Amino acid sequence: MDGGFRTSPRPTERRAAAQPAYQQAQPAVEPPKPAVHHTVPAHHSTKEKKSFKRFLWPLIIIVVVLVAAGGWFAWSKMNSGAVAIDSGKYQAVFFNNGQIYFGKLQSVNNDYMKLTDIFYLQSQQPTDNKDATNPQKTSASQTNVQLIKLGDEIHGPEDEMVISKDQVLFYENLKPDGKVAQSIQKFKDSGK
Repeated sequence: MDGGFRTSPRPTERRAAAQPAYQQAQPAVEPPKPAVHHTVPAHHSTKEKKSFKRFLWPLIIIVVVLVAAGGWFAWSKMNSGAVAIDSGKYQAVFFNNGQIYFGKLQSVNNDYMKLTDIFYLQSQQPTDNKDATNPQKTSASQTNVQLIKLGDEIHGPEDEMVISKDQVLFYENLKPDGKVAQSIQKFKDSGK
């Protein structure tokens, strides 16, 4: 022995030396490494995502409802084409047959309207005038026009009328200080 440091063969080298030569020629097979999946770090935690979704859906629903309501409003304005009915006032409704009724008008649908609290005009000529039977000789000052409340007629109608829009020429909102509106107010104040 030369007194130097002697190394003993490593255990793997000993096994290789002990194996037959045909096995030594093959390289050692390393076991496959497990696949490593790289994940991108999330910018938001799952709680933040859930709270965002909870906020997003009601917001989407509100936007859809507002758009639908705006569309319906615009469509109804374009299709009405008429003077808006002022529910705080009385309206005069002029029919195709020449009749005129006064009352509170409201639209039921695209085909019908409803008139309530109904009045109409009735002209009465004085009987003491000799020329009362001749309409050409009757002046406007001799004609007595009265506002009549619907309901006292012989057929006893209720104070409500459903009207086909096809039968209406036009309608107007009445001014509160007009003669018809003042006559209606006097009738109501009298308690009849």
